[in-house]
Amino acid sequence: MSNKKELFELVNREMVIGVVREDTAEDAWHVAQAYARSGIRLVEITLTTPDALGVMARLLKEFGDRGVVVAAGTVRNSNDAASARRAGASILVSPHTTVPVLEYATEHDMLGIAGAATPTEIIHAWESGADIVKVFPALHLGGPAYIRTLRGPIRDVPMLAGGPIPLEAIDSYLDAGVMAVNLGASLAVPDLVEGKSWDEIGRRALLARSIVRSRHSVEVDPESVVH
Repeated sequence: MSNKKELFELVNREMVIGVVREDTAEDAWHVAQAYARSGIRLVEITLTTPDALGVMARLLKEFGDRGVVVAAGTVRNSNDAASARRAGASILVSPHTTVPVLEYATEHDMLGIAGAATPTEIIHAWESGADIVKVFPALHLGGPAYIRTLRGPIRDVPMLAGGPIPLEAIDSYLDAGVMAVNLGASLAVPDLVEGKSWDEIGRRALLARSIVRSRHSVEVDPESVVH
C-alpha cells in the first residue's frame, strides 16, 4: 500500500485491525505472527510494546509479501511518527488528536487515525486532518448505542471503534456505523498470551475474520435496487 487512499480502502474492506500491545517483544512477535498467519492484513503494533519498531520491521519482512500492512499505535508525537515510518509502518494511530502527527501523515501519504471520545473531539480530529477518527474507548463510552447516536448528526466522518471490542460485538459496532474495529485483548486474551497459546489466538483471529467476511457475502436482490 503506497498511499492513504489505498490504505483507507483497505481498512474499509478488511474491517478489522489486529492490535498488538504486549509486555515483551517476544510475546508481541508471536501475537503479530498469529494474526498474520490467520489472514489479518492490518496489524497495529503499539509503541508501548518493547522493541515495537523491531517487531514492525520483522513482521513486514516475513509477511509483507502476503499483503500484511503495519500500523503504528499509540503515536503521540511527530518523532514517534518518523520512527514508525522508518520501521515500515504505513498507518499512524493515536489515542488522542495531535495535529503534528496528522500533518506528518499527510506529508508522507500515510493514513492518519486520531482518537476522540466526544462529538466536539471527533469534529476537531476530523477538521485537523484525520482520515479516520477512532472512537476510544468505545465500550466504556456506551458501545454500539453511542456510535449509533453519534452517527445521527456526524455522518460524514469515517469512524473506527477503539477497544476493548468483544468478538461478539463486532457486528453490532459495524451495524452502528463504524467502518472497522480495533481488536486487541479480545484476540490476544491475556491468559492466552501468558500460556503461550498462539494457536488459540490465531483461531480467535480467524473467527473475527469470518464475522466480517460474512458481511461481504450478503447478496443484494437485484429487484430491490432502486434505479
